[in-house]
Amino acid sequence: MEAVVDQGWPSVTSKAREKRMGNLLPTLALGLKPIMLAIVLGGWAWTAAVLQAAEREYEPDVTLAIKEKAFHVVKKSDSREDLRDGSPHPGFSLAPGEDVILELRNEDRLPHEFVSPLFTLVEFQFWGKATLVYTHTATGIRVDPGETVALGFELPKTFAGKQFKFWCNVHGKLHDDTLQGEIFVIKTKQGHRGT
Repeated sequence: MEAVVDQGWPSVTSKAREKRMGNLLPTLALGLKPIMLAIVLGGWAWTAAVLQAAEREYEPDVTLAIKEKAFHVVKKSDSREDLRDGSPHPGFSLAPGEDVILELRNEDRLPHEFVSPLFTLVEFQFWGKATLVYTHTATGIRVDPGETVALGFELPKTFAGKQFKFWCNVHGKLHDDTLQGEIFVIKTKQGHRGT
């Protein structure tokens, strides 16, 4: 028998035990490899399932795609994406008194920001990977390339008839920049949603 110090702890081993352990370790290693692979792959599958479930937790009222340094309204029946009415920028309308979920998809190769004076007047939450952005006149988020982020907020009834600009604070500050748009808060008639 001999005394062996392993990682600071003394232990006593015999030659017979060392031989048995020497034969057992390769057998264990062969058996553990498939188990470890299954655990790793299972973990990835679980992570993907959780991420997909998180993505499905909301149904956006409006989806804006940012591509080719411009905002594009992807989802909203009353958008001005194609009917610009003389305005070079996209726009969409929302009903006052409603909870709104606005989805932003950055399909560009550059990070972009989505800021508006609206977000200095209402509380909002966001889901996804983003950075809060504050300017002198507006608040919003920065979205990295390939990321999708959702903004949730309630639009007060007192905002009926108001219009709010939005822009990318990096590529949409100037008058002729394409990363700008408008949010119209519609006035509703009595008996309709939002009154």
